[in-house]
Amino acid sequence: LVALTGVANAAPPAAPQAKWTVMVYMSGDNDLESYIVSDIETELAPTGSSADVQVVALVDRGPGYDKSYGDWQTTKLFHVTQGMKADSASAVADWGERNMGDPQTLVDFVTWTKANYPADHYALYFWGHGWSWHPGFVMRDDTNAADTLDMDEMQTALPAIGFMDMVGFDGCNMASIEVQMLWHGHATALAHSQEWVGGNGVEYDLVLAQLAANPNMNADQVAIATSQSATSDKTWSAVAVDERFTALLTAVDNWSAALNSGLAANRKKYDRAFGATRSFWQQPSDKDLYDMAYEINRLVSDANIKARSQAVMNAVNAVVLHERHVNAYRDVHGITIYHISKAREKDSNYDYYRTLDFVLLTGWDELLDAYAG
Repeated sequence: LVALTGVANAAPPAAPQAKWTVMVYMSGDNDLESYIVSDIETELAPTGSSADVQVVALVDRGPGYDKSYGDWQTTKLFHVTQGMKADSASAVADWGERNMGDPQTLVDFVTWTKANYPADHYALYFWGHGWSWHPGFVMRDDTNAADTLDMDEMQTALPAIGFMDMVGFDGCNMASIEVQMLWHGHATALAHSQEWVGGNGVEYDLVLAQLAANPNMNADQVAIATSQSATSDKTWSAVAVDERFTALLTAVDNWSAALNSGLAANRKKYDRAFGATRSFWQQPSDKDLYDMAYEINRLVSDANIKARSQAVMNAVNAVVLHERHVNAYRDVHGITIYHISKAREKDSNYDYYRTLDFVLLTGWDELLDAYAG
């Protein structure tokens, strides 16, 4: 057993190597707490762990929303077994009050899990609040001054947690090219939603049942199964972020340059195209990337811009492994991109946006600067 300094630990010795270890980082020290117990007991525990598929959850609860099982409020580690109850007695370790918005908590969880439940492949799910790249929302922990696991903090954790075969975001508005860029080279595939996520979100019982039946599933298949499970939500998608993602970055960079060069001659057509692009209820500045390229291609006659727009559409299709949406979102294709139209929209969030790897590696912000003024 690998123990962390200062952590009370009652787990068994390290398990034999499994085919998959599934990690669920459950940030419920907020207004989502009432979903914690039910998700453990009705989604993780029905299948539980086996020699081939190990399931581990780090679970943080807080005061005020759920009084079940003695109203425990600390951060507990669960090795999820079939039929397990979400009570203190079932936990293999109590880590006290941990801040789920601190990247070190994530590092400790993944490090502990890989040491004690090693596997050929790893899936990591982030269960909690989300809002794409925007600071101040992802994995919010209310006990710790509403701290959050912002993009720059998550980036600092990536070298320590190592490669993840599949990453799932069971939180709102995470299916953005900016988030995907963060995991490019650090994972094979992501599963996430372009729109807000409701109370059901990922149906872990369906995903774990498939893994139990076929533990030889690859990362793409687990991402697809995750996306397919979330049938109660408006949108979901699975996207490849390994070497296949490079072509999309190149396409967007070339498209950005072409749009910038053609701005003076085509501004009014851009206005129409950006205005027609599908946006999202919770975040209107997040727009569907494919639909934006489609509208530009449809409305602008410049041959180079049309070709670059088509290249973006082709690249999106190449990395989207699965995508589903309700009819009201029929124009979405699985990936959003941030877009602003007015200079007044350049606030502190925009300053933060310009620090992201996606922005640093493409000309998208140059296009936004030129277009918005």
